[in-house]
Amino acid sequence: MNYISLIDIIITIYKRLKIFLMFLCVPVFFCLVYILITKPIYNPSAIVKANIYETVPTWIADLLQQRLVPSTPVDRMASQVELIKVLSKNVLKENGVNIDFELNKSYFKIVEKKTIIDTIRKNLNFKIIFYPESILVFKKNKILCSGKFEDTINCNYFSFVIKKLKNFNKPFEGKVVYKNPLLTIDDWIKNRINVDQIGISDLIKISVEDYDPEYAVKVANNIAKEYVNYSLEEERRLARETRKRLEVFYEEAQRRVDSLKKIIKALKVDTLSLVTYILDFGLGNEPMARIVERYFNNPGDEILKKVSREYVNKSLTLEEIFSAYNMLVGQRNALMSAIENTKLVEAKSVSVAQILDYAVIPPKPKWPKKFLLLILSFVFGIIFSTIFTLIFDRMDRNVFTPTKLKSILNENAKVFYNYSSLKFYLISSGFSKIYSNEKIDNFENVNLEEA
Repeated sequence: MNYISLIDIIITIYKRLKIFLMFLCVPVFFCLVYILITKPIYNPSAIVKANIYETVPTWIADLLQQRLVPSTPVDRMASQVELIKVLSKNVLKENGVNIDFELNKSYFKIVEKKTIIDTIRKNLNFKIIFYPESILVFKKNKILCSGKFEDTINCNYFSFVIKKLKNFNKPFEGKVVYKNPLLTIDDWIKNRINVDQIGISDLIKISVEDYDPEYAVKVANNIAKEYVNYSLEEERRLARETRKRLEVFYEEAQRRVDSLKKIIKALKVDTLSLVTYILDFGLGNEPMARIVERYFNNPGDEILKKVSREYVNKSLTLEEIFSAYNMLVGQRNALMSAIENTKLVEAKSVSVAQILDYAVIPPKPKWPKKFLLLILSFVFGIIFSTIFTLIFDRMDRNVFTPTKLKSILNENAKVFYNYSSLKFYLISSGFSKIYSNEKIDNFENVNLEEA
């Protein structure tokens, strides 16, 4: 078996240098084209404070049986990060990320665009014509919608607002591309929107990448505002539902308090009846302490025994009822205070979540790493061109490189050199008269006549 050494490969590349350079230039050329056509990317960021705090007291949540204990601990910050990603889908739809306008940017500027229908899966193209005072959008030579500059134009699938930057006399033509909303929004969330927690704090950074700096800033700030508004509305909703359930508990507590009031009143009446009972037995002229003293001195007196027993039983019952009554009144007052607190939360206009830093246009855009791309393309080109050079050398039947000769040479093959025709002949099984017009270096050649 013949092995191809590094020297053999270098000699082969040198012999077929034109082919090697041709394949080397292909990836380098595409890299240069990519660098030339690539636009700068802007990456503005907004910072928000996450809403990870309790807006309803813990004891109220326990009372309402809303605090379910999960099987595994929940990372609140991670939940807020994922919540922002979910909310960003609606923001991207509201900002029409799947709507592209091809127009003269020196004369027109897209102020606003919004996706109305997001259920169409195929891409649609619409022709748009700009007149000095109006805008027409066509679908297959039929007018889809029309309007004026700086007014909202509704086109069933989408709506937009365009501002005229310069006056003009002749009409301008352009194109509106409606792309698959689901795919476009998913692509934005995966590749253009980054939502990350800052360190171990309660701050979240929202970054948006786009070629248009103003549009990227708008989307980033809108996502932050959507999160803050959602947090405020969620606090209000939770407070509203909590208040409704607390009012049910309050009504129940009030009903029980009223019931105990009636019982206490009845016991007081019974107590008065007991006093009357004592008077009936001729004991009313004596203080109760004297009656008790007489009972202890005369434990066998049936009348005194019955009177004291009735008095003690009713006193104990009244004490227990008063204790339960005071406890219920305390619960009722606590529920009333909680209801007032939930009303305050319902009426609040500022959420725990806040925008601490709005996104602004970055001073410098992000450019592709040109030098690194050139190096990588050059390295890939060397590997690519070396492989194809060796493949081409393998396919060529002319033998003038060591790699070619070693690829077809075996133990029974012999190489001869004919001095008269100045050609090499390779005699081997399966080959006959494979020759080269040039001398093969690093190989000993024998005269055909001598062989």
